[in-house]
Parts: sequence; structure tokens; C-alpha cells
Amino acid sequence: MLAYNVLALLKRVIEKAHEATHPELDVSTFHLTVEINSGYEAMALALPPEHLPQVGDVQPCQLMERLLLLAARLKPRQLTTSKRAPKPQVPKGFVDGSLARSHVATARVIKAGRATP
Repeated sequence: MLAYNVLALLKRVIEKAHEATHPELDVSTFHLTVEINSGYEAMALALPPEHLPQVGDVQPCQLMERLLLLAARLKPRQLTTSKRAPKPQVPKGFVDGSLARSHVATARVIKAGRATP
């Protein structure tokens, strides 16, 4: 539940940071997660834990300003949801109702098949 809340907060911060240039921006949770995962792995390899930023004693207003600054650096096109086109309408084939509702016993079909060489 905590991870979802963090992702929801980050999505909203990114949308807010790019609101002026991309008013209809819809950030994909999947693409955001991939971006975070790839960035975190690189950061964890490059920086020792004592050099990572500490946010425990930061005021919420300062944290929000920092998040907005970081979100402004992201490329919105990499994080947007992928829109799918509607499925094409396929016309259904027409079969006469009397033919569709007609019933022929399997035994008669087999018998008729044997009769013809």
C-alpha cells in the first residue's frame, strides 16, 4: 500500500510539473516504475549509502519543491500512457435464418455420404 501511495504522489508531482507544457499528460504507472527502477539501480551502484540524500527531517513544503524540481527534469513523453486505437469493426457474415436453425441428424449425413461414390 505504501509503494502505491508513493507512486501516486510521484505521478501527480510529474503531472503538476509539466502542467504548463503538457496539460493532458497522463503518466503511466508502469513507465514510471521502470524509470525509478533503472535510476535506483544505477544510483545504488554509484553512490555509497552515506552519500544518498536524507529526507527524514525535511519540511513537507521543501520536499514538495524538491520533487517538483526533479520532476521538471523528466521527459514527459517517456512516461505517458500508451493509447490504443479502437478495434476495427468486422462485419459479421450473413446466414439465412431457416438454414441456421435447420437440423439434420448425423446418421442421415453419414448415410448420404456413403451413398455417393
